Amino acid sequence: MKARGQSGMTLIEVMLALFLFGVLAAFVIQVMDSVLNLWSAGERRGRGDLVYAATVERFRGDLRAMHTGPRGWMVVDSWEIPGAEDGQPSTYMPRLRFLASGASLPEIDSSGQAAVEIMWSLVPEAPGSLIYRLVRFAQVENPSAPLQDPRVARDMLRSGTGLVVMDGVLWTEFAVQDGNLRKTEYRVDSYQPFDFPSVVELLVDHVAGSPRKHPPLLDGEIPNEPTSMKLRGNAPLKMPEMVLIGKEWISVGGRFPDISFNGRGKRGSLPAAHKARSEVFFPKRYQSFSPIPAGGRRLP
Repeated sequence: MKARGQSGMTLIEVMLALFLFGVLAAFVIQVMDSVLNLWSAGERRGRGDLVYAATVERFRGDLRAMHTGPRGWMVVDSWEIPGAEDGQPSTYMPRLRFLASGASLPEIDSSGQAAVEIMWSLVPEAPGSLIYRLVRFAQVENPSAPLQDPRVARDMLRSGTGLVVMDGVLWTEFAVQDGNLRKTEYRVDSYQPFDFPSVVELLVDHVAGSPRKHPPLLDGEIPNEPTSMKLRGNAPLKMPEMVLIGKEWISVGGRFPDISFNGRGKRGSLPAAHKARSEVFFPKRYQSFSPIPAGGRRLP
């Protein structure tokens, strides 16, 4: 009880005020944390979108320069990356090669008189890495060492001298539209009456930021043929169609952290057992369709 004429707060009132202040502070911190998480997620998504948009612009610029005259050629195939250690299987990465006009690529041929050989493909970020870089190689047409020769193209890819267009890539496909068919193996040689495809598709599975640096982990070991898995860690922004564990691609469904398996050993990988705390990569998929000039018709 307060004495007459005395001002101030009692101990109970002070404790109540501190309690209310603590509740308000906790609420403010929670709101700020949620806002920061949303901002961080948006920044990661936006950064990846911008990188891919720049990649597509350069890719389309190269395709617009494609030489569709009699000497023009184009190859969509793959190249072999041997296993990092003895006994490990090789990995096959997609590759796109074609002849372009130097007049449309002045940064490579300032004279604009020569043709330019261009190649797009994947190379590992480091020996044995599961993460790749999308790279672009370009050279003035070289009859003594043409990129049309698969051995020359392979040696150039192994040299690591290409322009890195995008890193953090887990998977890429180059596919062409030939009539109503979608093909990931395609060849048009010089001086043939055949037309080029009308459209080239670029598909990229990309991982960056926290999903790359701190990916979810397996909560327990999974054998060769499980039907589900449980994860620990941060949930992905969006559940992808496939995840990568070790060197195995797995088609998935369900909701984080309980993931169901729809298929094992996808994309030519082999089903395998995986240890507890193995990293699980959840990529974001990007896809674009780029037209070839004149609808792919070979010009005279």
